[in-house]
Amino acid sequence: MVAFSNINLVIAHKLEAEHLIHGFALEAVESDNYQLYRNQEGMQAIICGMGYDNARAATEYLASLDLHFAEARGWLNVGIAGHQSAGLGSCLVANRIVHKATGKCAYPALIFTEPGSSEVMTVDRPELEYPQDIAYEMEAAGFWAAAVRHTSLEFVQCLKIISDNKSHSTDKITPKQIRMIMRNNFEIIKQCCARLQKLVEEYNEPSRVGEVVASLIERHHFTVTQQHQLKRLWQRYNALGKKRDFDEIVSQTHSSGKKIINELDEKIKV
Repeated sequence: MVAFSNINLVIAHKLEAEHLIHGFALEAVESDNYQLYRNQEGMQAIICGMGYDNARAATEYLASLDLHFAEARGWLNVGIAGHQSAGLGSCLVANRIVHKATGKCAYPALIFTEPGSSEVMTVDRPELEYPQDIAYEMEAAGFWAAAVRHTSLEFVQCLKIISDNKSHSTDKITPKQIRMIMRNNFEIIKQCCARLQKLVEEYNEPSRVGEVVASLIERHHFTVTQQHQLKRLWQRYNALGKKRDFDEIVSQTHSSGKKIINELDEKIKV
């Protein structure tokens, strides 16, 4: 069994997730909202459903659970996509994500390019014409919009596996084919997770937590859970380039550690 303790997977369909659940020894976790999976090491996966809004909401939900972890985590959206010319079963890393409905673009940091990279366009319905030589799918932009609110860009990646193209349209896709291409690309998915895990581990070194956090814990009463939340919030502010905002908030007079946590959490959402 291979697992990565600091990785969150966001996957549209259970069919796409089946081999990952098995390969990473993920087990179902009780949740009223989503199909959620976790293994003993802490790796997590969520089945978000189709579309931009579903991907964004599920990613936000999973991020809300991350406050229980004291460390930053890597985020990976894995799923099938169509492409004008790429071969069936080929794997591509998103180097540009476009939300067709709004025209908004994002540029992921390319930390893993071994399988090749491509622009990924998120559409509201399956693309049947493939007008551009890019990947088409329905979740990446929603996933991205939510995930980057909670960590730094290099910790957010999209990996797309080609299930259809001009020679093999979406109406020819079968469950057997999806299972096969996901299984065939499991090693690449593991390599991407390994790269993410390495970056996150480097970032989570104890020395990176910062003197300001240690000082706050000395000056205010924080429960053990609140200490984890404080460290996690500091990491989020630091990763998003908002260290000055963090310092300004914690320099103010607060009556309790809980109020510091609440204000930091509210301000980072703005």
